Amino acid sequence: MNFLAKTYQLLALTINFIAGGLLLISAYSYLIPPDRFSLPYFFTLAFPVFFFIEILLLLQIFIRPRKYVLLPIAFLLLSFQAVQNYFPTHFEGKDNKMGKISLLSYNIRSFVQSKPTDNGKSNTVLDLLRNSGADIICLQEYNTVPSGSNHQLSQKMVEKVLSDYPYHHVFKPTPWNSGIACFSKYPFKNIEPIPFDRSQNGACLYQFDIDGKSFSLINCHLESNHLEPKDRELYEQIAKNPTQSTDLLPQAKSRLLGKLKRAGTERAKQARLIRQIADGITGAVVICGDFNDTPQSYAYRKIRDDFSDAYVSTGFGPGITYNEQGFWFRIDHILYNNVLRAVDSRIVRQKHSDHYPLRATLQWNTKND
Repeated sequence: MNFLAKTYQLLALTINFIAGGLLLISAYSYLIPPDRFSLPYFFTLAFPVFFFIEILLLLQIFIRPRKYVLLPIAFLLLSFQAVQNYFPTHFEGKDNKMGKISLLSYNIRSFVQSKPTDNGKSNTVLDLLRNSGADIICLQEYNTVPSGSNHQLSQKMVEKVLSDYPYHHVFKPTPWNSGIACFSKYPFKNIEPIPFDRSQNGACLYQFDIDGKSFSLINCHLESNHLEPKDRELYEQIAKNPTQSTDLLPQAKSRLLGKLKRAGTERAKQARLIRQIADGITGAVVICGDFNDTPQSYAYRKIRDDFSDAYVSTGFGPGITYNEQGFWFRIDHILYNNVLRAVDSRIVRQKHSDHYPLRATLQWNTKND
């Protein structure tokens, strides 16, 4: 083997080990709380990038001897659970004929992107909610005004359009910001707001009696990254031309990474609180909402723990729920304990907010009866 061939082989081996190592780090960095050590948190955000690189390395099978793909295969197998979380591969839902409970979670961005309908009496977000067919609707960034219009809705206008949901509750952690809301076809048995320390966001626990069984639901909106339009423009500019944007990297480090670090730290604390509350509840428990974090994050994994994810259990593909200015992530989730089972979950791809609605259909798990 000549010198060039040996050099190429060594280089290829080095690239494979580096790429595989980064994939594994990003797959397991969720184990480290970002409020204790923040660096691993940034690796969790980059998991899809490292996964894509590993897939490209796997394609070596078409141009090189098959032994060279053993490393990418090994690294992909070692990160299999993370891959499944990000890219579930279920082609159709399960049987959902009996005892189903449908739930919709949606960050509506205070209705700011909604538009009046042709009849001028409603708007696109409200029409989507009214026609969703969901039994329970959980909303984040919910905001109304005292006297409404088609773009700025009053609570009275919302309740009129969503008249099929006679039971509703709105919780605003701070009076000057948006809050979270729940609209239900089932009456509430108990409602407990869950404020977060030093945060404009919050959560709320709703408890129902459904089919004679206890059903508890936590609607949460975890800490936002507080990225402003100019932050997103900076990110988009770097993402489109990384080689020509090196002069922007110091600015990105100070602006973007600082905000992401602070938000990730707060979400870690909020996630522990949510999970602590969920662990104290008996019967069926569902946790849903805008987590502002990906399936590989500490916050998501802490809240999920031994729960199941409706989209991971029944969905297909990356399931992007946030799509705005170059940011494409699944940060909205519906989790449930083993008293329930998911029969379907899907992203409603209608662009009336910076988020897409996430819908799931659940059933009582007869194996636990």
